[in-house]
Amino acid sequence: MLNAEQKKYLSQLSKKTLIDFVSEVYGIDKMLDKKIERLLLQSDKPKLIKKLTTTLKGLRRRRKFVDYWESSEFATELQHLASDIMSLYPAQPRECLTLLELFIESTNASLERADDSNGYIGDIYRSLTSFWLAVASTCYEQEKRDIPVDERDILSQAWIKKVKVLADDNDYGTKDSLLENIDQLLSETEIRGLIGDYQQERENIQTKKAIKDTLNERQNSPLSDDAFSINYEKMVIEIAIKNLTRALGDVGFFETIFFEMQETRPVHPRRLEELLTFLLNQRAFDKALHYLNEEWQSDGLLDKIRRLDWLSHIYHMQKDTDALMEVLGEAFELQSTPSRLKAIMAVASPAQQSKWRKRANELAEQQENVFMATSLLLEIGEIELANEVAVARHSQFADVHYTDLTSMLKDLPTKTDLLQVIIYRTLLNDILDSSRSKAYGHAARYFDRLTKLDTVISKSSKPYSELATHKEYVITLKDKHGKKRSFWEKVND
Repeated sequence: MLNAEQKKYLSQLSKKTLIDFVSEVYGIDKMLDKKIERLLLQSDKPKLIKKLTTTLKGLRRRRKFVDYWESSEFATELQHLASDIMSLYPAQPRECLTLLELFIESTNASLERADDSNGYIGDIYRSLTSFWLAVASTCYEQEKRDIPVDERDILSQAWIKKVKVLADDNDYGTKDSLLENIDQLLSETEIRGLIGDYQQERENIQTKKAIKDTLNERQNSPLSDDAFSINYEKMVIEIAIKNLTRALGDVGFFETIFFEMQETRPVHPRRLEELLTFLLNQRAFDKALHYLNEEWQSDGLLDKIRRLDWLSHIYHMQKDTDALMEVLGEAFELQSTPSRLKAIMAVASPAQQSKWRKRANELAEQQENVFMATSLLLEIGEIELANEVAVARHSQFADVHYTDLTSMLKDLPTKTDLLQVIIYRTLLNDILDSSRSKAYGHAARYFDRLTKLDTVISKSSKPYSELATHKEYVITLKDKHGKKRSFWEKVND
């Protein structure tokens, strides 16, 4: 991308010079050619619309499979199409909306013939939903202005039907945000009417499900494919109703709808989180606290911690420091991690910080996990003690995942030379012990770091403490892995 100075010089070039340059580069690169063609079409909107219509219709007819490596390029093509379509807005909203809907119609066809493991293609189609809502809102308002008041009810029903058709065609989840944000397009009355339509469908499905369940029970047969289909259809409808209710922002109504769809009470914490998320978005803190204190029923450690995290989030939003400190402390006692200690220190007073440093020290001594014990000590600035614990329990580092070890290395403070030695030796040993030849380059770099650390540690008053010296370590390494020539060659490079 050009910098500001380059753009300044470019602006000073003559029109003829720029035309000649574009003419010269056209035909060199296909992607560049397409960009130039797209730019030229911007000055001829009727021609652009015709071109886009043809391209979008062709998009649905394509059959060639787009593999993983081609998906990024295909997504870029789709992104350009979306940009060209939106260039018509707001000057030509109706034409823009027609093209967007034609684009959206190609969703299933495109995703069925593509490996979209990276999600690039799906992301483009998901973005069309927000574009459609913005453009549709403009079109709807224009249409209401253009017709008599007594005909607006018919228009309203037409738009409600359009929204429902669009929302129901969502096999790949690209329109998940449509109903949740439908307040951008429809009025409260229209949304409630659409909810009523879905509720009627839900009742019909429940009746069908009851009949099917009774039949299966009489025949003493397991759930059929048809029964599974009914359950899935019921789930999709319920999601639609809840999303529409979110769009209304009506707390009481959402609560009613939410509990109507629960088969048991109390609700499992993982399901309750859906209600809590809505309540916090509406800043209905008292209601959220009620459900966390009255409805949240679980003795599982992770659920207990999750509840405390919800409470800390609420108290943080309310700026209730005392309550926040209490739940942060309770969570830290249950899960003594550096990140939880850091959260406490961020809001604690100096006196409280002193108290929690002392408590973190105590908990570090009790930690069975050497990585967690060392991390806690480092978090409270007990560097010397962290080194001592690491040395005393150095063999336990072999049980720590390499990603945790490499992550720790990035954030280590000064005067942690012995801890660094332990980590580098652990990583090096793991690679050589498992004979991962592709990682020998990393192993060689670890060996080099150990050599450099040795020049510092050997000059200290207590070099290596209980650890083997670098010389002793190298001898052991050669005895065990001396035949791994490809590794030693990398070391000697």
